[in-house]
Amino acid sequence: MMKDLIEIGDKLELKKIRVNSKEMEHEKIYKSQVLDFKEDETAVILMPMDKGRIIPLSIGDKYGLRFFTKKGLYQCRGVITNRLQVNNIFILTVQCISDLEKFQRRQFYRLECILDIEYYVVSDMEVSITTKLKDSNYKDEVGKQQLIKALEVCKREWETGTILDISGGGARFVSNRSYDYGDIIKLQINFSNEIELKNCVLDAVIITSEKMIHRQGFYENRIQFKELQKNEREAIIKYIFEEERRRRSKEKK
Repeated sequence: MMKDLIEIGDKLELKKIRVNSKEMEHEKIYKSQVLDFKEDETAVILMPMDKGRIIPLSIGDKYGLRFFTKKGLYQCRGVITNRLQVNNIFILTVQCISDLEKFQRRQFYRLECILDIEYYVVSDMEVSITTKLKDSNYKDEVGKQQLIKALEVCKREWETGTILDISGGGARFVSNRSYDYGDIIKLQINFSNEIELKNCVLDAVIITSEKMIHRQGFYENRIQFKELQKNEREAIIKYIFEEERRRRSKEKK
């Protein structure tokens, strides 16, 4: 089954499965490549690297696997069965422990566009204070006001970027620096038509951040919107729908 759908050279992602829990939403994703196959639904893959450092995944650990193939995206669960070094190449063997399934990447329609944004990376301090306020983790009203004041003085370095596509679930944007998987950002989007979110700051999490091949010094980032309010998501979807309709109407003229 694996050989019928996956080819040598195909890229894949590995996301660790935590014991007694579902996959963590912001668990680290490792990237690798298929090198070979064995008879028992086992793939030989490159050992992942992160910032130039080899990541020796532990034997026996289970991962969610996502394969990028010519036939689309497929996913399954797997377990690391061995670690080897062959001709100075560090490799892993990973055995599938569930059936390969077609993965539907996009829950929402994605619109290609050019939109300016302003954003900043949320500091650990801001995340901590926000969580305490959200969970009412303070003794009294005085404690609450102290947290609010501390939140107001958190350091925020606003930057500019350009969105390349957007959906009700997330977006892809260009920046002049890279980010780490799981970084939380707050962003404000400059929509080109009338929309209720002009002055609304949205939360998002970095999913991928990669150097652009054809634009030196720039990075392409994929983000997933985080805890969107119903009206915020509906406003974004409405913008996408109206923009798509406007473009089609223009093409007919």
